[in-house]
Amino acid sequence: MYHTMLWAVLAASLFFFVRRAIKMRSRRNLPPGPRGWPIVGNLPQVSGEGQIWCLLTKWKYEYGPLTYLNLCGQDVIVINSRPAALEILERRSAMYSDRPRHIVCEYLGGEMAMPFTGYTKTWQNMRRATHEVLHHQAALHYHPVQTEEAIILVQKLLFDHSSTLREKLNASAATMLSVMYGRKAVNSSFLPSALVGKSNVTVSETPDKLLITSDILQTLANIGHRFTSSVYPGSYLVEALPILEYLPESLAKWKRDAVSDRKRMGKAFQTYYEEALRNDENRGSLCARLTDTSLGGGLTYEEKWWTIGVVSVAALETTSTTLAYFIFAMTLYPRVQQKAHEELDQVIGRTQNPMFSDMKNLPYIRAVVKEILRWNPPLPVIVPRIALEDDWYENHFIPKGAAILENLWGMNYDKDVYGPDVEEFRPERFLQESEKGDEYELKPDVENEDGHNSYGFGRRKCVGKYVADNALFIGICTILWAVNIEAVEGKIDLARHTLDTVNPIPDFQCKFTPRFEGLDTFLQQLRDNFEYFKQNK
Repeated sequence: MYHTMLWAVLAASLFFFVRRAIKMRSRRNLPPGPRGWPIVGNLPQVSGEGQIWCLLTKWKYEYGPLTYLNLCGQDVIVINSRPAALEILERRSAMYSDRPRHIVCEYLGGEMAMPFTGYTKTWQNMRRATHEVLHHQAALHYHPVQTEEAIILVQKLLFDHSSTLREKLNASAATMLSVMYGRKAVNSSFLPSALVGKSNVTVSETPDKLLITSDILQTLANIGHRFTSSVYPGSYLVEALPILEYLPESLAKWKRDAVSDRKRMGKAFQTYYEEALRNDENRGSLCARLTDTSLGGGLTYEEKWWTIGVVSVAALETTSTTLAYFIFAMTLYPRVQQKAHEELDQVIGRTQNPMFSDMKNLPYIRAVVKEILRWNPPLPVIVPRIALEDDWYENHFIPKGAAILENLWGMNYDKDVYGPDVEEFRPERFLQESEKGDEYELKPDVENEDGHNSYGFGRRKCVGKYVADNALFIGICTILWAVNIEAVEGKIDLARHTLDTVNPIPDFQCKFTPRFEGLDTFLQQLRDNFEYFKQNK
């Protein structure tokens, strides 16, 4: 008996040491990466860096398609190339669709917020419900309201002198919000006064402090920044030293703030949801469909209002940030604006407004949309995923439990793919000369593809990409058809330092002027026609 137990212990010990030796040998094959500090690893390098994606892209050219980082003992694998992302995140998506734990985000309600939720049944129910109203065919139903919103945006840019540019662009996301909440909700203020802070601030100056205002668009933008700043590497010491989570709220300000903000966000989302249900007479909003049909099956009442609120937050950031960078690009590259004007004058003319049916005849405008999303994506890095098992990619070891970070900026700025001038805004990179000789057409490989990497990969790919693409196309098309955008001399603040994963909008000055006489009257006639149609359909 004694000898049997001894051999069992020896066998178990041998197995343990062999397994450990194999593991250690595998770890010697981790992807290359920058040398870190003792104990804290690379955390000081990434936490002190404004716009972490620029640093990651610099490392990409030093270390290759995968970069290894150590953040206080947490393995991080940064994916820098599209081929690596397609192989790891799409072809092996079952192993890479879950999320690592972010403590502060979790206290904020991360398990209720779809982009941050783990790969659970709840996440699948949330994804299925939103996909039902945002997939490719469903997106076609929103063309009329997106066209109307584009006309409203042009009116605001030209004739509304009381709102900031950011406020006007936030309003351009009203299409997506009308899908979620219904038309009446977007232009209403119905939050309880106890929830509301200063209403004259558009975006909170300090992302770790949640600012809720009486304006639904302002509030959603601020909620978005509260979440995305919470997952920025190095933002909170508790992420590096998880033992600090066990401190009571009285000794942990981050915890007090997060618990309070979760309640305030939940109350705002609940109020929006219930008000939408009361106002949606046609029952066409996602709020009503989750309530009236089986679409919300598997979701609790609270999960429903969180799902809609968080998707609305994501839609707002994507649309307004991208349109802001489009306008900024037009001030920097007047040549591009001139070529777009020429295409629009040739295809559309000035007696009718652009429509979605014109898309196939506007390859240069389509290239402008693709180039904006490549040049300055709204989310240059995506919330990390987690490797559920040990894995290998091109002789590089990916350990189980490693956080997987998508460096979308690095992929979009790949000189081998887009050419050496990746920092320039050049839509022509997506175009080729057509068979007609003097006209452009999209290159075959991007005709039905994104041409960029800004919507992510695999099962976590942006669920609203089709609606967002359509909104950007008709918005950019209508602005260029109607407006001259001119730079105004003054200081440009590129906001290079940020502790947020959202691409900060530069602070710049520009002037909008009508491209032809009588535009104000024509735009109002279009608005009146839309109203007449809605009232008589």
